[in-house]
Amino acid sequence: MRVLTKSVIGVLLCAAVLVLGVRDAAAPEVYLSITKGFGEKIIVAVPLFAGATGTVRDEDMRSVLSTDLEYSGHFSVVENLGFVDETEADDRSSGRVAFPEWLALGAEVLVKGDVQSRGTELALEAQVYDLGQGRSIFTKRYVAQPSQWRALVHQLADDIVHNLTGEQGIARSRIAFSSNVTGTKEIYVMDYDGENIRRVTKDGHAAMYPSWFPDNSAIAYTRFRAFGQEAVVIGLSTGAVRRLSWSPGLNAFTSISPKGGEALITLSRDGNPEIYRLRADGSEPRRLTHGPSTESSPCWSPDGRRIAFVSDRSGSPQIYVTNAAGGSDERMTYRGSYNTSPDWSPKGNLIAYTARIEGTYQICTVDVETKEVTTLTTGGGNKEDPSWAADGRHVVYSVRSKKKTDLYMLDIHDLVPVRLTSDAGDHESPAWSR
Repeated sequence: MRVLTKSVIGVLLCAAVLVLGVRDAAAPEVYLSITKGFGEKIIVAVPLFAGATGTVRDEDMRSVLSTDLEYSGHFSVVENLGFVDETEADDRSSGRVAFPEWLALGAEVLVKGDVQSRGTELALEAQVYDLGQGRSIFTKRYVAQPSQWRALVHQLADDIVHNLTGEQGIARSRIAFSSNVTGTKEIYVMDYDGENIRRVTKDGHAAMYPSWFPDNSAIAYTRFRAFGQEAVVIGLSTGAVRRLSWSPGLNAFTSISPKGGEALITLSRDGNPEIYRLRADGSEPRRLTHGPSTESSPCWSPDGRRIAFVSDRSGSPQIYVTNAAGGSDERMTYRGSYNTSPDWSPKGNLIAYTARIEGTYQICTVDVETKEVTTLTTGGGNKEDPSWAADGRHVVYSVRSKKKTDLYMLDIHDLVPVRLTSDAGDHESPAWSR
């Protein structure tokens, strides 16, 4: 949880990809001509892809694509796979798409695929159909190394989401987090669905609070050393680490600006924990908050003009918003006596945060304009540190339950949590890539 109480301050002070080739075989984007009310989902049929062999199984490709589409929140996949595969076999036998038969399964959209493996290249030719209109929506060819077939399917899923809904897909996004699976907290990165976990740092000391650069090429985080703590940046392709801030005292909760040229950070270099703004190379630090209270956990608005942060100036931690250049502050949360860890939605309308409700930490959102609060999670286990996906629809957060911490994903419309991690160790402080 990103809040600096006096006890946490004491602890901190003491502790001192793939490049995927896509060849467009279609004309401009075409959006689906299906009218849906709010919350209604597009029903899609996903038959087995033809030609998947060797290390790539057609069942696995279908499973990943179906999961991606369902997790997007926009689609429901036809469940009767026996009928789906029978209808697909008839199509391939006749050499045509039997639109009435697919419609009889309840489907509105059909996704077909042909896979070819040639040496070091895996190619997927995908066709997406609007069944009601009886026409093709788009055809695309995707190319990758065979070992990267999941990323290939993720890109197809994102293209389907974008072409059919106009929204940004999240299947190719990644989540950074801190884990102590090796005994020491280090920074890791995984695919949005919990697959392909990769260790990023090897500091040998605690590494926490990751923050992505907007181009997803690097991650800023707080590193604890024998002499204290420092904010650093690690390049994901090179592994090179550079310092961002190493002032005496706190150097924590870095947030990289939407354009990547600046950063926010909590520093106690002048005595009290305050919010500072500095360039992404660590130069020109400028203090934004002033006062006797504790100010921490800053995050940028998507347009870079405003900042949300935590302050205990009212007697308990609450969420505030201020101008990124400094100025008067506006309190956002009034419900509850302990609200922390803000993260601003990429759509700009909501701020997600951690709230203590009846003794348990839950994930809430506050509307930036109306200040209306919505509680997203319920039940036992402490839910903390929410981070938005780029679609402004999903959040990832940690859940502490039965002496173990894992990461969960939540669609803020469906409110059905999806567990992302289940291996040994604790996983916390998630940050979703853009």
